[in-house]
Amino acid sequence: MGVSKARSTRYGIEYVGEVVESRPLTPTTHHIAVERHPDFHYEPVQYTFLSLRTDEHDSFDDYRPMSLASSPTREHLGYGVRLSDTAWKRAFQALEPGDEVMVEGAVGHFILDEERPAVLIAGGIGITPLKGMAEYAADRKLSIDVRLVYTNRDRYEIAYRDELDELAQANARMRIVHTLTREPGDSEWKGRRGRIDAALLSQMARDLERPRYYVCGTAGMVTDMVHVLLQLGVAADDVLYEEFWGY
Repeated sequence: MGVSKARSTRYGIEYVGEVVESRPLTPTTHHIAVERHPDFHYEPVQYTFLSLRTDEHDSFDDYRPMSLASSPTREHLGYGVRLSDTAWKRAFQALEPGDEVMVEGAVGHFILDEERPAVLIAGGIGITPLKGMAEYAADRKLSIDVRLVYTNRDRYEIAYRDELDELAQANARMRIVHTLTREPGDSEWKGRRGRIDAALLSQMARDLERPRYYVCGTAGMVTDMVHVLLQLGVAADDVLYEEFWGY
């Protein structure tokens, strides 16, 4: 396996790398891991432009901005998407180890502050960059508290659940609260139900000194969460967010 020679672009570098892993995360989401070029560097956690060969484009002409689902401390670049019936998403789901993709980047300011406590707020596949932040905090043994509140429709849609549990076990300063909005009332789920609200966010930030908040999910979810945080008196400069379109 190998990666192509990289060329410099205004976004960083561009290279063709091989897929090393492709697997479903949940019934509606999918993950791939891609070889990382030795000259590819990024902050925890930026995004890249990811180009695929699709039914409509036989060359790497069809690209999407994609948040990385992995920490810069990890060997490979991870990506997770919510599936839909588009040529690009179908091509993403069909990728197999050995297939090639083009990566360009890294870009963005949705970056973990390594010196302040972090409250991570994720909706659905919006967990991807926040998972990378949590990996970074654990791998670097940062001396900050990391608290993740993660909302999904039901327990089967919790993406990267095993990986998140492992991170919480590895990092004594990390805490995770899941909340489900459409879990059947007679299911075996014993955790929290309902949407993320002001009470839950206040609880997650309890005892933290000057935390920063990182919100990622659909545009509507992000707008709602930022509004709640501002209503709670959180300074706008302490709220970073990234919106995912095209779910």
